[in-house]
Amino acid sequence: MMGGFYRFPAMAGIPTWTREEQVDKILAEANEVLAEQFRLDCKEDAGRRVAYGMELLDVIHAAETALRMEFGDEEVETLRGCVERKNRERGYYGE
Repeated sequence: MMGGFYRFPAMAGIPTWTREEQVDKILAEANEVLAEQFRLDCKEDAGRRVAYGMELLDVIHAAETALRMEFGDEEVETLRGCVERKNRERGYYGE
């Protein structure tokens, strides 16, 4: 189900992956972001910029999968609200 929080469809393999495997996936995707950022810094071009953006979205997708593995939709919304509140208190939103 595509709920209000999620940007991507649920992965078919969620029930078979462990928490550790999913955290490893998030880290692997983050490392791909680092690699693309380095390539982009070395030579800025449209193709590299798109690849960088896609890798950032892969991190979000992997994180969404981890959330789905552990939490129901209502829990995710509650957690999202807590993180937003914490970040607002830290002044991250420029309000």
